[in-house]
Amino acid sequence: MNLANMKRSETTEQISLFNWARANEAFIPELRLLHHVPNEGKRTNGAVLKAAGLKTGVPDLSLPVPRGGFHGLYIEMKFGSGKTTKAQEEFMALLRQQGYKTAVAYGAEQAREIIRHYLARAAGFDLVNCEEAVKMFDYCEGVAVDWAPCEKCEFYKANREKGE
Repeated sequence: MNLANMKRSETTEQISLFNWARANEAFIPELRLLHHVPNEGKRTNGAVLKAAGLKTGVPDLSLPVPRGGFHGLYIEMKFGSGKTTKAQEEFMALLRQQGYKTAVAYGAEQAREIIRHYLARAAGFDLVNCEEAVKMFDYCEGVAVDWAPCEKCEFYKANREKGE
């Protein structure tokens, strides 16, 4: 999808985020689970959707990956001067009570930072290192820093074993 001709909005920021996630899911496999909860907009079949379980206030993005004592991550996307609604604040509070991490992101870059921080595999390890690591023939060559936990990285181990 060409975003160049689209006016920037919450939707284009979300598309940009998912383009990033798809481009990196081979090296950060948890990104395969990131998904959008289509809960916004006006619909002609709104009553049917509500009867089928549509709920007001559910955050836009869900990443069902446990990390750092949380069961998963929910992100509400906003753009520009957008504000969370009372229903969104209440739903996120309920999610936090159940052990989920919640966040509000104003744009794709902020959402990426939230996800990178949430999925970090070790203290002080920024997933941007995995994104920027040298990759040849779809194999990660590892991260060129001493403290990177590549030996613990499932993707790195699997690819190293394939290459040996």
